[in-house]
Formats: sequence, C-alpha cells, structure tokens
Amino acid sequence: MRHQFSPDLESPHAPTVAQCLRPPRAGRFADTRASSSLRHLYRWLCRFMPSLAAHLAFRQLATPPRSAAGRWPVAIRELTRERRLSNGSSELAVYEWGHQGPAVLLVHGWGSNATHLARLVQPLRNAGFRVIAFDAPAHGRSTGRTTDMVAYAHAVALVARHAGPLHAVIGHSFGAAMAMYAARDWGLAASRLVLMSSFNDCNRFLEMFARHVGLTPDVLRRTRELLSQRYGGRLDWGRMSVTEMLRQANRPALVVHDENDEEIPFEHGLVMTSALQTAQLKATRGLGHHRVLRNPEVIRRITAFLVD
Repeated sequence: MRHQFSPDLESPHAPTVAQCLRPPRAGRFADTRASSSLRHLYRWLCRFMPSLAAHLAFRQLATPPRSAAGRWPVAIRELTRERRLSNGSSELAVYEWGHQGPAVLLVHGWGSNATHLARLVQPLRNAGFRVIAFDAPAHGRSTGRTTDMVAYAHAVALVARHAGPLHAVIGHSFGAAMAMYAARDWGLAASRLVLMSSFNDCNRFLEMFARHVGLTPDVLRRTRELLSQRYGGRLDWGRMSVTEMLRQANRPALVVHDENDEEIPFEHGLVMTSALQTAQLKATRGLGHHRVLRNPEVIRRITAFLVD
C-alpha cells in the first residue's frame, strides 16, 4: 500500500530529532506561570533531594487530570449501553453501540475520556460497525486515581478481549500509542489501525513531562527506574517506539495528524508513515490536536479507510 500524503504537505526531507522533540506550545505540558513555579520547586528538589524529586515526579506523572465528560450526541445518547468491566481491584466504564457488525474500539488520550471521541460513533454505526469505547483507568467514570502506561495498555487489551474480534482500533494521542503497546505486549489484534495525533515514541510522553517540570537527567533516570520497578522490569524504555510497534503489528494503518498540532508536532506522524509501507497519512491543517476528532472530512476519511 502506497503512502498517501496530501500533495501540498509532502516533504522529501525526513523530520529531525529536534523537530520531534520541540516543546509543545499548547496543552497540559505547555509553559505557564504554574509550570514555571513547579520548575522552581523541582530545581531545588533535584539538587538537594533527588530521591524525593523522583518519587514526587512518579506520583505526579501517574495522576491524570480529570476532564469533564461531555454529552453523547443526541443521535446516539439513547442507544448508548453502559456497563462496568472488572479490572482487578478497579472498574472500567465501557460504552457500546450496536449488536451486530464488525467491532471498532475507540481509545481516548491522557486526561480525556470516551465522550471526546463521540463524533465518530454515529458515522461508524451508519457504516455498519459495532462501536465500543471506554474510560481508561483513573479517567472519566472509571475508578482509580492513578494509572500509567502499563495499566492503560492492559485496560485497552482487556476491553478488546471482551469486545470480541476487532475490525479496527482508533486511538487518539496517548491512547493511540497505548493501543499499539497493547497490540505488542497483550495480544490486541485488529485488522486495521487508526492513529490520530500520536507521538512516535512513548519516551516522548515522559520527556515532555520532564521538561515541563524541569527534571534533571539524573532524576529523570530515577523516575524511569521507578516506573520499571513497579512492574518488575516489564516496562522496557528501550522498546517503546510506537513506530516499531506499528511495524510489528503489520496491519494497514491510517495516521491522522494536523500540521498545526501544538501538543505533538506533525513530524511524529511523518516519522510513522515514512517508516511503514502499510501506513497512509491523512494530513490536515488548522485543526490542532483536538479539533481533528470532530472534523467531518477526517471522520469521512477514517470511515472510508475502515470500509475499503
């Protein structure tokens, strides 16, 4: 399958490391007065109490912000079936539409919830798909106050197993990366993959946080070790490339990314599509990191990709 770039956005030059790692200009990791104050605190802690700094960073990193759940569109509100799925000592809120048709799983991003993907549901139902969405651990109506990459990806795989055979997974931002992590390490299988506004390496998420609070390299290393130790070394930071996970999945993939995404630079999408023969790129302009989720043209492109 040939890469499909928008003609006016195609570039013969591979993105540089600096482009992929440049600081976000918007979103929860953008510079603000509050983040400036936080950096002053961490600067002192990193210098005089590095172990405490790492533990505080670990705790802060594992505590997602709670965003208010939106309302499901009128067309699907009465058709929404909500149930609780046991996830060890916690519960996941799972939402379903339709009893028949190929199943499509929606995976939201960090600090978000299932309702943020609501505009996708009706078009997918109209195309004959059964749609499943859920609130990740410590998000939305699911229980818990903290989570992390391993717990998040495990939850994706758990919902997928209960949904039955999947035709496709559609993930946004952090959720797209966690869907790929679930595919590699927890056996999530889908015939087609859609990654929207995703970073190309999970280390990017930790690096964004480290820059946001001003962690020193030593404290960042300690924080990584705390995350790895929590799962007995299962979280291997050297194997967290989303591009490589996508390559290993070896499925037709659609990468959707906005040229003006101020949270995760457009170059991340270019890296993934440039590296994979099975990937297509839907490039947009002016939609940013979140409006891409409700753009009619993007939704039509995703639906067509799943039907094709």
